Amino acid sequence: MSDALTTTGLNQLLASVGKSGMRRIPFPVESYVHPSTALVSTHLVNLFAEQEPSAARTSEALISSPGLYLWETLGAGPVLAMNDDLPGFIYVVSGTEFYRISLGLSGVTVADLGPVGSPAAPGIAAYQQMPTIAVGVNAVVVCIPPNAFTVTHGGTAVVQLGGTFPGGATSVAYVDGYFAFTSTVQQFFICGLMDPTAFDALDFATPTQTPDFMNGVFSMYDQLWFTGYSGHEVWYDSGDVDFPFRPFPGGVISYGNASIRSVAKLDNSLFWIGSDDIVYRTNGYQAIRISTHGVETAIAAAGVYTLVSAFGYSQNGHVFYVVNFPSLTLVYDCATKLWHNRSSSTDGAARWRANCASSKVGDEPVFGDVLSGQIFLGYLGLGEEAGTNVIRQVVMPPLWAGTNRAFMNRLEVEMDTGSPRIPASVFLEWSDDGGTTWKGGRTLALDSVPDGHWRVCTTRLGSFRQRILRLTAQGQATFYAVDADITAPAGG
Repeated sequence: MSDALTTTGLNQLLASVGKSGMRRIPFPVESYVHPSTALVSTHLVNLFAEQEPSAARTSEALISSPGLYLWETLGAGPVLAMNDDLPGFIYVVSGTEFYRISLGLSGVTVADLGPVGSPAAPGIAAYQQMPTIAVGVNAVVVCIPPNAFTVTHGGTAVVQLGGTFPGGATSVAYVDGYFAFTSTVQQFFICGLMDPTAFDALDFATPTQTPDFMNGVFSMYDQLWFTGYSGHEVWYDSGDVDFPFRPFPGGVISYGNASIRSVAKLDNSLFWIGSDDIVYRTNGYQAIRISTHGVETAIAAAGVYTLVSAFGYSQNGHVFYVVNFPSLTLVYDCATKLWHNRSSSTDGAARWRANCASSKVGDEPVFGDVLSGQIFLGYLGLGEEAGTNVIRQVVMPPLWAGTNRAFMNRLEVEMDTGSPRIPASVFLEWSDDGGTTWKGGRTLALDSVPDGHWRVCTTRLGSFRQRILRLTAQGQATFYAVDADITAPAGG
């Protein structure tokens, strides 16, 4: 990101005391709420920053998150897990049923593969349980703790696995022809080569490189990554005839996860939230902190053990890590290394309804609904979620007049929103007490300008010593620029 995407020099906006004229107000580029709003309190809801090329009319813009277009409905829901590792297929856990979506030249077909139940592993807290799906060459396995089920890719009904499971299965991953399972007794075990129904009672091992509660297994770099409270450790396929997997030298990460539900694989890395409320991603076999103090404050307030789900998806050159709490969704953009919020509520205060994701159908990612069995396609040009307009909100960085009282005579916002036939409106509010109270409440209709874009203008916004602006739109919106005519007479 360039300096244009920072708030450095923000208050140089008012440096020329006594001079007037339109000044550009820098956009916030991330959601960051400091405990002291006197420092900074910026917010992006269903908007994220995107760096524009040097030849563009603006150095950065705020781009709308995708709208959700109903594609399929799989049972009553909610949609708990999705897997698209096998091209042409998407496997889905919706409610207590397992489904296969087949994508062919003749269209989309959906098969209900049968009931798999709900996670209920004995002795394991609910926040450490979630469905996992692993896809092999010939078959797929879904783990619903403490049970696991399998079906071939052409099969019509799941078969429950069992017999030699030590203590029950808690998660599953696939590597080199083997399905590997973690268990409630802190061991992992594997099936026979290329056969998820075949098990040998001796094909188990215990990760011992971290003093840990092992809560999940993931496949990455053709290795098994075991995740837990106090750290993660990596095992590889050694080819040993007695038991093929061995600890990978140096494959220990001493930063564990607080909940398996926070772990997601994307951008060739694992992402997770630690018990310290810090968000990490892997870089090779090292853990890198990617959260800000503002994000960590939000996680602490939400409660990391209340976390519902985490997943990754990519779209239009951005790779996103999405974390859902009951009333909060935080999103990290790997392209810009910045955070923003998503919400499906009309006031932006609730979580986003997307609960999990798979890769694209055409150019759009696929999302599973937390409220139902609906499956959505995510369109960047769509301003709705299943027919309801999406809120777009930006809380601007604070403006300071120093020891003077400044006057805001005019404000202009350049943006695209709605459509040329049905232009939307912008709701403008401002706070002069650090965001404690808001006033203004002006609904501003957009006027077309000669270049085909839209501009909203308003005047007589009063005086301030410090001010925060909040802009809210609905539907599809792209913000290009915010300009203000601000004067600060000497001695004001």
